[in-house]
Amino acid sequence: MLPVLLAALLAAAPAIAQPSEEWDPQSSLRGLYAAIGGGGAWMFVPGDDDIGYDVELRLGYSFSPAIQAYVSGALDGATFSGATFRSEQIAAFIQYHFLIRQAWMLYGRAGIGLGLSRDLAPDTTATGFAEAAGLGVEFRIAPNLLLAPELLYRNTKLSADQTDRRVQTVALQLNLVYY
Repeated sequence: MLPVLLAALLAAAPAIAQPSEEWDPQSSLRGLYAAIGGGGAWMFVPGDDDIGYDVELRLGYSFSPAIQAYVSGALDGATFSGATFRSEQIAAFIQYHFLIRQAWMLYGRAGIGLGLSRDLAPDTTATGFAEAAGLGVEFRIAPNLLLAPELLYRNTKLSADQTDRRVQTVALQLNLVYY
């Protein structure tokens, strides 16, 4: 019974992996990938949290309608106890579309990279490991242009001059995406 089920799944796999019948073959989503976005953020540092902002730029390549790879530069900022705190991230991301339709697509993304901040210690740039993940929906507004609201999470472990700080950001972004 198991070999028959396995054979049936393997035979059906190409049909399952294909985009829906709504898919527009004129817009294959292959090639250059670029995006710019920003929004509101809730930043957390040990002992404090506040509402702030988030901006991000992305540049990379779309290998297929389902998979994109890109480099992202992001800036998160908020005011903690009267002082402004900003954290930057430069990270490599993989993005995967879970559901592809002509008018909209559901995606998830994850990335790792380098976190930076000049606000942790005076006259020093704090650096550390950074990771991020997001879940969003892309809505087609033109053949190669999409509007994408996204919920994302960033975590950065910064170190400078014997000062360590973990910075976490939860943000709601609105992105303009070009394929």
